[in-house]
Amino acid sequence: MDDQFVRVPRKRRSRFGGVILNLLTLVVLAAIVGVVGVYALIFLNPQVGFNPFPPPTLPVLLGTPTATFTPAVPLGATWTPRPTFTVAPTDTVVPTDTPTPEPTATPVILPPFALQPGNPVSIPNIANDDGCDWMGVGGQVFNLENQPISKLGVHIEGTLDEETITLDTETGSAPDIGPSGYVFNLGSAPIASEETLWVQLHDGTGEPLSEQVFITTSTDCNENFVMVNFRQVREQ
Repeated sequence: MDDQFVRVPRKRRSRFGGVILNLLTLVVLAAIVGVVGVYALIFLNPQVGFNPFPPPTLPVLLGTPTATFTPAVPLGATWTPRPTFTVAPTDTVVPTDTPTPEPTATPVILPPFALQPGNPVSIPNIANDDGCDWMGVGGQVFNLENQPISKLGVHIEGTLDEETITLDTETGSAPDIGPSGYVFNLGSAPIASEETLWVQLHDGTGEPLSEQVFITTSTDCNENFVMVNFRQVREQ
């Protein structure tokens, strides 16, 4: 036998097997397309009938209620609406600060006469010889040069032992006290009181020349005369 290659004939593939493979491929592709289509429908409409897991049905939402106007007072047949007034704007007036005037101090005018320093003072009776069987008030009045002044009025007023006292005299009427002396006789025995009597100097017509001087009296015989001396402090 000659040394030559022996050609073995090839086995032909079956055409039927290729057709089956192609059909299976088409079936798989169709199945994939169908599955994708089913998922797409379920995604777009979850309530589709063939969805095995449909979502729960949502409750029906109520709409927003519509407000209905109800008048507070029923309108009658003769009701007439009130007219509407338009107020025209006016210029605003800005208040200006008005300075408050400062109060003017009223000068205090002192009376021309005042108490002599150390007065009133209670001492034993020097007005007469009655000693302790007497009680009174007296003194003198001096000018700017410390000279006695006569003919000035002296008034005493108030209550003593529940009795009303109102007496007048003038300076110079009791020379035993001094050139301008005056004396008020208030009783036959010392009586205690505390500023229930006051003495004031005047010009003889009732015009005051001094302030009211309140005095205190005692039952002590060494204090039954209350001395009230005045001294001029300025020109009248």
